[in-house]
Amino acid sequence: MSKKETASDTDVVFFLQTLETMDTGKPFLHAFFIDLEGCIKTLRYFAGWADKIQGRTIPTDDNVVCFTRHEPIGVCGAITPWNFPLLMLVWKLAPALCCGNTIVMKPAEQTPLTALYLGSLIKEVGFPPGVVNIVPGFGPTVGAAISSHPQISKIAFTGSTEVGKLVKEAASRSNLKRVTLELGGKNPCIVCADADLDLAVECAHQGVFFNQGQCCTAASRVFVEEQIYAEFVRRSVEYAKKRPVGDPFDVRTEQGPQVTY
Repeated sequence: MSKKETASDTDVVFFLQTLETMDTGKPFLHAFFIDLEGCIKTLRYFAGWADKIQGRTIPTDDNVVCFTRHEPIGVCGAITPWNFPLLMLVWKLAPALCCGNTIVMKPAEQTPLTALYLGSLIKEVGFPPGVVNIVPGFGPTVGAAISSHPQISKIAFTGSTEVGKLVKEAASRSNLKRVTLELGGKNPCIVCADADLDLAVECAHQGVFFNQGQCCTAASRVFVEEQIYAEFVRRSVEYAKKRPVGDPFDVRTEQGPQVTY
């Protein structure tokens, strides 16, 4: 699959890049250099691990054989967010497959297009039916079904803390499935008095405005030492005024529209 996306069909990459920008509003160049390149690197990395996950024989006393063996979990569930739709999907898909599991994935209802197109690629390259299952829909229906299904042994969720609690509760009430949660954050950026102010302003703005500010690692709070506070604010205002906002398909744009419900 990674070979198809990189070497044999550049049109596929361009189409995925276009879908991601249409769906999320993120700048067209960001969709390629961050999202698509990240997907390709992830697929290549985990493809390389597929034949390297094996147990070990452990030395012990005579007449005793001691060894370890890794086995697939079985059916994995994945619920992904709308800020990095394809990249987050691949982050969950690739390790599940390389370890011999099947997977049921629910893309965010706001941004399902790249997930659905990826599903068509997976079918095209010859994956057996039922290995990868993409089920679009809403959280209270599809998400709840995945979280509580007794035949799903592992679930990975990326999204809000509020929904993460519901996922963990449903997982524990059903079959005590394994749960991985990647939830929201409130991240500080600290600027000291001896900092290069221009560089600090640039880094703070990249931290908070990257991906339209829709990022769990966004620098959503800035703490500035008192003696440089006023000047930092002044330079931040001027820097923000120059930020190119507009059509995400315009290569000059650094800030496109935000995802809305």
